[in-house]
Amino acid sequence: MAGPGFPLDAYLERIGAVEAPDAGVESLYRLHAAQVFAIPFENLDIHLGRDISLAPAALAEKLIGRRRGGYCFELNGLLSLALGALGHAPRPCLARVLHGRPEPGPRTHLVLLLELGGRTWLADAGFGGPGLRAPIPLEPGRVDAQYGERYRLRRDPLLGLVLQQEDGEGWRDLYALDAGLTLPADIEMANFFTSRWPGSLFRQRRICALAMPSGRVTLGDFELVIRQGGTLRREILAPGPAYLEALATHFGLELGVAYDAFVPAAVPPPS
Repeated sequence: MAGPGFPLDAYLERIGAVEAPDAGVESLYRLHAAQVFAIPFENLDIHLGRDISLAPAALAEKLIGRRRGGYCFELNGLLSLALGALGHAPRPCLARVLHGRPEPGPRTHLVLLLELGGRTWLADAGFGGPGLRAPIPLEPGRVDAQYGERYRLRRDPLLGLVLQQEDGEGWRDLYALDAGLTLPADIEMANFFTSRWPGSLFRQRRICALAMPSGRVTLGDFELVIRQGGTLRREILAPGPAYLEALATHFGLELGVAYDAFVPAAVPPPS
């Protein structure tokens, strides 16, 4: 929930909202999509040796004031503050990432659940690559199409509800969640683990992603991939000023530091 100091007008300007939102379902859909299209997923502060603060004032200063992006705890934290300022009561829920993993990961992905129009909605503006652009009802078996992509939830006897995205080979699992209690202490611990444990993917790789209505642009370390309107372009970026220029061009990120400010990637502990 947002405190009294949340800069709602500045947030709406940041995401390019063209009309004042209300508390309805259509407004929720537009607000969620607007944030996803405007504020990139990125973990670059970790690679600049900075801590990740989830304090409301810190989120507003970074994502709105400095026009930076963030990862799930920051992006969905900001979305939660905005929804709270609009009269909603979102509640956090930690999920296990399945996408790109041989087995389920720990509960280190933050999503939001909220009640609206007699339904429970899943909102998630922070899953970087193949994530949602807009909220979907928390209804297993229902297929939701948004911006040319299709999503659904399936029940898993062990993992709870699993969000899936359809690709050329069928349905792929993205993450699993249950609607049990998530406390601020759980989020604090997951954020610390994600940003500080040497074995965390976010300590080992620089990752940026920004959704567009007709595609996505992603950056994994030095590989830039642009999918738009059915076309695909890949480019390997060189370290140095050109790398920083690409961050500004494709993600709107101005870091205000020299390239040498990046610290070496963390070395994972032996397995």
